[in-house]
Amino acid sequence: MKNYILIALISVFAFSSCTKDDPIPEVDQEQLSTATLTFSPVEKEIKDGKTIYTSIEGGEVESIKFQAPSYLPEVGTHLDLHVGETYKLSLKTTDFAGRASEQTFLNRSESHQAFLLGADNATLEFVYGDENNVGITAYITPKKEASVVLNYIMRHLNAASKQTLKASDWNNTAIKLGAIDLDLKFEAHLVEEGHGH
Repeated sequence: MKNYILIALISVFAFSSCTKDDPIPEVDQEQLSTATLTFSPVEKEIKDGKTIYTSIEGGEVESIKFQAPSYLPEVGTHLDLHVGETYKLSLKTTDFAGRASEQTFLNRSESHQAFLLGADNATLEFVYGDENNVGITAYITPKKEASVVLNYIMRHLNAASKQTLKASDWNNTAIKLGAIDLDLKFEAHLVEEGHGH
């Protein structure tokens, strides 16, 4: 009888101490109702060695909305972003009840990081605009003309994995750490000024 009790106690301690290496998304796509990526033109200026971004009053703001459950934009939706100009990229999300929910990613910045896949460093410059490289806000500058399919991915990471990542990993397709909280794909035309349809 003592052996059975001992085995039962060991089993309880062994199984309760196990944890999963990859975290489960806290705000997964099943709980999000919408996601919107907004691209607002900004002026980029370097003052005293620090980069400052200022909104351009009256600048053309473009947004793409993604609706659950597919998170695909409407057919034919694309962005026209001008080469050499800088844009503030902002993510807004709502939960199943229509409440703003993007703050969740910032509140848990130690375990979230966004990536923008589909363009290399020669095509697009990307700078995280929020603390700890979460990517709810970022600044992008197209460097040359191209038509690309961009993929905004918000990853849910464990704290140890997040610490291994750098800001320069923003477009690293080899990173498969953690779980995916958001996976948004859209077409972007990086064009010279004066481009028309």
